[in-house]
Amino acid sequence: HEQRPSPTLPAEPLPGKRSGERQGNPMAPVDDAWDADVMLELFACGICDDIMLEATTLGCCGRSFCRGCLLRWIRTSVHSAGVPRCPGGCSRKMPVRLPAIDRTLRQAIEQLAPEKLKERRRQEEEDIREDANQDICHGGLRAWQEVAASRDIIFANQVGVRQGTPGIIIGNFADDRHVTVRFDEREDGSDLCVNVLPEALMAPLPGGFRLGQRVVALFDLLLEGKIGVCLGTSGVVVGRFNEERLIVLFDERQDAGQGTVSVSHREVVPQRPLVGGFKISQKIQSAMDLVVDNRVVVPAGTPGIVLAEFSDTRLTVSFGHDGEYGYSCFNVLPVEIKPCCELPVDLPEGPVQATKDLVNMNSAIIEGGTRGDEAGADETQAEGL
Repeated sequence: HEQRPSPTLPAEPLPGKRSGERQGNPMAPVDDAWDADVMLELFACGICDDIMLEATTLGCCGRSFCRGCLLRWIRTSVHSAGVPRCPGGCSRKMPVRLPAIDRTLRQAIEQLAPEKLKERRRQEEEDIREDANQDICHGGLRAWQEVAASRDIIFANQVGVRQGTPGIIIGNFADDRHVTVRFDEREDGSDLCVNVLPEALMAPLPGGFRLGQRVVALFDLLLEGKIGVCLGTSGVVVGRFNEERLIVLFDERQDAGQGTVSVSHREVVPQRPLVGGFKISQKIQSAMDLVVDNRVVVPAGTPGIVLAEFSDTRLTVSFGHDGEYGYSCFNVLPVEIKPCCELPVDLPEGPVQATKDLVNMNSAIIEGGTRGDEAGADETQAEGL
């Protein structure tokens, strides 16, 4: 079919309009045959050449198509060419997860061509009834269903898709046994789909997590009314409990238990360094006075603990209670805090003495035998005392 440009609403009255027509409401329905032809030209899908249903605009070329036409285009392209490419002519790779329906364009079609749209919907419903099983796949699955690999999928004695990798079903394969799946990631870096048996698939884990993924507890987790897993404890995702909960095997439990724990997907986060290289539950101290509205709310040196990553540039930190300043929890920049280390347990109380020269940049800044008082510890620990 002829490929048509993405529809745009004209800024000026359409040529040939009778003077004064629809001046009170520019979005009033179009009734005469001439306007109907113009609207069809304006809102035609570039694939089926009919007025668009559930108009969806592709980001690669800016053109719009029927959503159903795009899904059929993807399926046909996967089986014929391997990788679906944009039907708008830009030839870029198409995502199998389409953008949301273009609501502005849909409303314009509903307002300007209601009768044509009604007829188009009636035809689409008839087509669906004639082929009611087109999206039903083997194993009780359905096309465009979100899934994940239930085990490692092997290509020629090598892992091609890791267990837990998310994907989306395209449809049945031609052998009446396999289903075609576009996984989010393949170990060989290919964009091609994979034909797998239905039993190699499972429902995706809640929250976008994967089997085998390392996670960290975002809160103190209660088990039978007591803290069973502390904030910041690491673990590994081993399964799916239900649509909202994961099964996690934590590295350590406070209740001396050894088994797995069912947690909400909102109670854990992927294990990774936070902004500034900090970690959840890491002990820190304020590196400077923290000021809000020209008032010091957290004095320099106040101990605290990292709770979470607030944004790409800030951390959420809980500082200790102080009689003058009260409880405090702030979103801070990494430069406003620093790691806080405990003093060595064998360090004597009271005055201390350097047991050796303390060197900085190859120069002795404190000679051995120099006496001093404890003032705290930083990330270098208290050595040489």
